[in-house]
Order: sequence, then C-alpha cells, then structure tokens
Amino acid sequence: MNIINHNSIIKLIELLTLEIGTMMVYFKIKNYKIKESDIIYLIAMISNSILVFLIRSTVNYLVGSVFMIFSMSYICSKMTKEGLGNSIISMFISLTINYIIILIEVSFIYVLNNCFSIKNDYINLILLVLMHSILGILIYRIKRIKHGLSFLKQKYKSDVIDITILNICTIIIFSILIFSNENISIELSKNLIIGLAIFSIIMFIAIKESIEAYYKQKLLIQDLNETKKELEAKKKEVEELEAENLSFCKKSHSLAHKQKSLEFKINKLLMNSENAEELGLQEDLKSISKQLQENSKLPELDKTGIMEIDDMLSVMQEECRLNGIDFVLQLKGNIFQMTNNYVTKEELSILIADHIKDAIIAINHTDNINKSIMVRLGKIDNYFGFYIYDSGVEFTKEVLEKLGKQPITSYPNEGGTGMGFMNTFDTLKKHNASLIIESIGKPSKDNYTKVIKIIFDNKNYYSLG
Repeated sequence: MNIINHNSIIKLIELLTLEIGTMMVYFKIKNYKIKESDIIYLIAMISNSILVFLIRSTVNYLVGSVFMIFSMSYICSKMTKEGLGNSIISMFISLTINYIIILIEVSFIYVLNNCFSIKNDYINLILLVLMHSILGILIYRIKRIKHGLSFLKQKYKSDVIDITILNICTIIIFSILIFSNENISIELSKNLIIGLAIFSIIMFIAIKESIEAYYKQKLLIQDLNETKKELEAKKKEVEELEAENLSFCKKSHSLAHKQKSLEFKINKLLMNSENAEELGLQEDLKSISKQLQENSKLPELDKTGIMEIDDMLSVMQEECRLNGIDFVLQLKGNIFQMTNNYVTKEELSILIADHIKDAIIAINHTDNINKSIMVRLGKIDNYFGFYIYDSGVEFTKEVLEKLGKQPITSYPNEGGTGMGFMNTFDTLKKHNASLIIESIGKPSKDNYTKVIKIIFDNKNYYSLG
C-alpha cells in the first residue's frame, strides 16, 4: 500500500491541526508565553506529527495515539520546564478539549455536506482547519482562563482534582479513538456519542468547579496570611510593650534604692539645718533624732571613699538594724580602681542594694537564730568583685531556673519583685562579668547558708546553685 497519497496527506494535515490546536490550548491553560528559543521544540512537534502518522498507519492507530500523547507531553515539559507528570495531566486536558472541538466541527461539516452536497475532501479539510482556528481563538478569549487554569499551578495543585480530570479525559480520548475505527458498529457509535457527550459535560463541570475551588482556596490562603501578619504584628507590639514595661520596672526599681539613699542623706542634713524650725519640721526632727541616737550604737562602716556607695551601704546597714540582722562589711583593695575600670559607681550601688534587700527578705523567712549578712567588696582572689553572704533560706529550683530570664521572686508579698536579678544580669552582660551562687549549708547558729558572687573577670560565666 502506498502511504503517500491524497488521503494520507489529508490525514497528516488533520493530525498536524490536532497537535497544533492541542499545543495552543496547552500553552493557554498553563499561561505559557512562547519564546524565540522554543523554535526547536516547535520543529520537533511538526516532526512528531509525521512520526505519529507513520506509527498509526503502519503499526496500530491506538499505539500511535498513545505515543502522540506522551511524546507531546515530553516536548511540552521541556519547553515549560515542569515535571513530566504535571505535563501529562495538562496534555490530557488539552487533547480532550481539542477532540471535543473536532467532534463539534465534524458534526457541523457533516450537516453542511448533506445540505450542499459537498463531496470534496480538500474543502472539508479547509473548513475543518478554519473552524478549528476560529474556535481556538474563542477559547483564548475566555476571561475565566485569561491567566491559565489556576488549579494546574504547582503551588495550589490538588491530587484529587488531577486524578478526577485525568480519568475523565482518558475515557473521552479512548472513546474517540474507538469511535474513529472504521469497523465500529452503528449501535456502538450511538452509545459512544451519548457517553462522550455526558463525559464532556462532566469534564467541563469538573474544570469549572476546580477553578472555583482554586479561587476559594486562594482567598482562604490570603485571609490566613493576612491573619498571620496581624498576629505577628500584635505579637511584636506585645513584645515591645513588655520590653518597655520591663525597662520601666528596672528603672523604677533602681530609682527606689536611690530614693532611699537620698532620704537618708536628707534626714542627716536636716538635723544640722538652722532653718528646720522655719520649714515646720520640728516634729520630724525629733523623730529623726531618736532614730539617729539608736543608729549611733551601730558600728561605723569602713569607707570606700565613693559617696554613692558609702551612702547605700549605710542605708542597707540601717535596713538590717530595723530587721534585727547583723551587718558586716569587708573592703578589699582600692574601690576607686574597681569603679573606674570594671563597673560604674551607680551600677555597683544598685547591685549592693538589690542583693542586700533580697538577703534581708530571705533571712526574715527562716527560723535561724543566726541572722547575719556579710558583704565583701573589692579585689578578692585576684579579681574585683562583690560577694554577699547571708543566713537566710536558699533559692528554690524554680527561681534558679528563671533567674535573669524573667522577673521572679519567692516572696512577692514582702516587697520582692524579681527586678533585682534582672538588673544584675544586665550589668553582668554589659561588663562580661560572672555570677556564682553557692550553697554553704543548712541554717545554723554560727554559719552562713549561701553566697552570691559577682566577679568582674571578663569570663561571663554562670554557676547558679
């Protein structure tokens, strides 16, 4: 049999029209723009038409059709740089749409042939190509698929939708291939036409529902992203407010110690003021005089020579006296050298106040007969530092785990705020100092229970309990 004849040429042109139409629909539903570099793939597609025609003519029509589907999918996947699996799904949809269009065109041409008695195959071929081009242009102008079929995009791909549409397309395509067989019976042809009509409607409904589902999903994702952004903004706002509040609490905490020190100094100053009577402070002076007479019984503390620190130590000594606690101070070396090179005098005075106050609260919560605090300040074991020993209760495990991470105290009702250690960790971090908390032993009448060591050794070492 001579393959190259008029009938073969018509079939080859029909096949080429089908492949070109399928490619155009494929590019449309994928929203792919053809580039100059794609010319080699377009040439490959034309060559593929000839190869498919030869396989259909010499081997088997069905084998040639299957080869066409997979070869076109492969060429398109190379053009669009997407996976072969996704390309096959898109190709099935494109080919199904084209087969349905061709069925419509053939039906229309069949009516024309009967009405006008057209017997020329070439005229029928021209009508087919012309109608296929017009319907293809109309498909391109559908606004719903202006940017392609959105559900085919990898980002929003649904496996259930893919499988459903793929199954429908497979049924339609292979029904058409069976229908193309010249030996098919009239009864089977009628049944296939009815089946094709039903499955074609189902396919378009499925595509329509998939597009709507995609837009709903897209809106949902957009709402979720906006909600997520709002939550992140609120979270950031809360964190900023918490940080601002924490900063305010630290400053307030430090100012409270400075206020006490200043009040102590003012009380002393007023005792020697010649204008006290004019200021109407006679009763206050009497009360202060009485306190100072009691204070005179306290041992005189060694002086560091730094006014702010000496004043704070005096205030803390008075706090200890009021709580019935013995207060001992040991100075080592030149404190000026310490405040000039390792920590500021303001920071050191706040450290002293914070930890002596905590020690007082800890001692007030023990039945230990020995109520005492010892402060060692200066150069100790080759490093400048601040050590405080007390005979109060030890830190709980919960408090130790949260020290420096968040304000925490074991005694909120006794004035504890947890801000003392927050300030301490800020100072440690600033000067790269170390913090060591050691347990000495159980409460006893002749020993301390714990010691807190703040060492300016540039090691930033922590040992908590």
